[in-house]
Amino acid sequence: MSLYTLVTLLLCLAVLSGYLNYRLLKLPSGIGATLVAIFIGFLALAAESLWPECPLTIHLKKVVQDIEFEEAVLHWMLGFLLFAGALHVELDTLLKRLRSILSLATLGVFLSTTIIGFSLYFLAKIFGLHLPILWALLFGALISPTDPVAVLATLKKAGVSKETEIVIVGESLLNDGVAVVIFLALLEMLKTQAGIDVFHILVFLVQECFGGLVLGALLGFLAFLLLKDIDDYELEVLITVALVMLCFSLAEKFHLSGPLAVVAAGLLIGNHGRRLAMSPKTIEHIDTFWRLVDSLLNAVLFLLIGLEILVINQFNLFLALASIFLVLCGRFLSVSVSMAIAKPLKSLSFQKILFFTWCGLKGGIAVALAFSLPEHPLKSTLLSLTYFNVVFSVIGQGLTLKTLAQRLKF
Repeated sequence: MSLYTLVTLLLCLAVLSGYLNYRLLKLPSGIGATLVAIFIGFLALAAESLWPECPLTIHLKKVVQDIEFEEAVLHWMLGFLLFAGALHVELDTLLKRLRSILSLATLGVFLSTTIIGFSLYFLAKIFGLHLPILWALLFGALISPTDPVAVLATLKKAGVSKETEIVIVGESLLNDGVAVVIFLALLEMLKTQAGIDVFHILVFLVQECFGGLVLGALLGFLAFLLLKDIDDYELEVLITVALVMLCFSLAEKFHLSGPLAVVAAGLLIGNHGRRLAMSPKTIEHIDTFWRLVDSLLNAVLFLLIGLEILVINQFNLFLALASIFLVLCGRFLSVSVSMAIAKPLKSLSFQKILFFTWCGLKGGIAVALAFSLPEHPLKSTLLSLTYFNVVFSVIGQGLTLKTLAQRLKF
């Protein structure tokens, strides 16, 4: 199937799911698109069980299998989605909460990876599954970051306070880059059959994260100078698109964190660029363009998450449910420790930790990382666990977040 045909089918399915959600479900767009896509997937599986040679099911399965989820999310969608999110974050407000954000995005991810990984290692033994510790830690790393796409889409509807929102959004923009670096370090150890080397992971983390932020800041400043020198909104929109693609391309070439590079560039353009280098007309067109990009890619991404049910070949339902509980516990413990270190204990409360735990939505990044695992019988197991956690997160946590925020007065 040609790329053009594949993109056409995905856009048509995204339009269909969006329309059905708008007319029938009336849920937040990401949650609605995921539910409709899962429903389509279950209909296809039911049709396959009744008519194994059903051409529509065969064709739909082939479409989903032809999609390189890792490539589509990590190398195409992620940069644009992160930039669109960072573009509207107020840097001054973020800097006031930087200590909490950094603690959650770094120490929090590291603790969550460790807690979830070791817990899953022992849980798998109870279910009679031999899961080496490196594989368990890989699952911990890929499921630990809060997905910025899911978080931003849900918080818009939750009505949380500005102070709380900036910490959650700031964490989600930064922690996926940290988690990807930890995941890649563990993956390298798995491929080279090396033991767990915490020092190697920390060095790799500092190099990738710090390098990515510096690269993004430099390229963002270059784009800022170009924007300041001209007043042509069409060209200025094009500059922001080129900036995102250049950040990711150079980051990959020099083995730096592409997500963090894009976030740094987006924060610079969205704040200093908006105030000092853009006319009101340019700001209006850039905001409109990136809102459309964000909406389009969100629709396709959540659709893809839902349709992945068609390629989940095997799963243990009880293990999947237990893993959801483990992931939530890991998130709760990591948030507790991270926030206790970032601010005085007297300012913490069980309600606050509970709310931040429930805000830890997972999304396409986790599924993409699961697909990037090397071919092995355990890959399908971790992929199914990841899928169940992401679907529960997007639907279960996403639908109840607003209610929880109101009850806990956030």
